[in-house]
Amino acid sequence: MQPGITDLFGATATFSGTPKVLEVPLTSLPDLTSPNPTPLEIYAAIVKTAHAWINANTDASVMAASDLTINSPITRNGAPKTQFQYAAKFYGPYAAPTFDPNTI
Repeated sequence: MQPGITDLFGATATFSGTPKVLEVPLTSLPDLTSPNPTPLEIYAAIVKTAHAWINANTDASVMAASDLTINSPITRNGAPKTQFQYAAKFYGPYAAPTFDPNTI
């Protein structure tokens, strides 16, 4: 089973084929609670939403996998931080090693 738009981008996300527009209302991302999120916060919320769905759907027909590694404490800009590292893996038919997002 391949994920749908709402699986990876939240409950109210939509994709319009003409013109090709992906719309992700901020209310679609349940972990995004900031009233004025930064672009980085929006990106992180999308990654977290997609990671949750991919990890809950580990069937071989899902052509992606996602791992989360947490490291703490680490130093960033001279201050202790917790690092959340998401690693996405995509699978396609075996061929010459060229990544093509259209085969996922």
